[in-house]
Amino acid sequence: MYLTATRDWSLLDELARFQEDFNRLFDNHLPDYPAMNVWMSKDKAVVDVELPGVQPKDVEITVHGNALTVSGNRTTDGGNGKRRWFKRERHHGQFRRSMELPFDVEVGNVTASYRNGILRITLPRAESDKPRTVPVETA
Repeated sequence: MYLTATRDWSLLDELARFQEDFNRLFDNHLPDYPAMNVWMSKDKAVVDVELPGVQPKDVEITVHGNALTVSGNRTTDGGNGKRRWFKRERHHGQFRRSMELPFDVEVGNVTASYRNGILRITLPRAESDKPRTVPVETA
């Protein structure tokens, strides 16, 4: 069976409409958490969280034991509900992201900085959680 040019084009139109419907379905169900990268050394963990457009005052960082939670609010980017969006992929509203580290954190020495939409959190390993070398005494 051979398809005519008209039927080929009609099939492509249907596929394009299907893709638009599929995209529209998921446009309103975007993840409500920011992406994060984590790297570690034996003495600390460093967490980079993507928060473009979020003001540092709208972010809360909580550390307890080995658990880190980053939460906050990404305000809408204007329009006051009057905009008719063509495409909208950036989430707005409340977000929360939690993770457990493989060691306890020295909570009093945690630092955080914000630059170019990236929140960097440095989490030093607790002294009590670091491996210790025990000398062997001779009698």
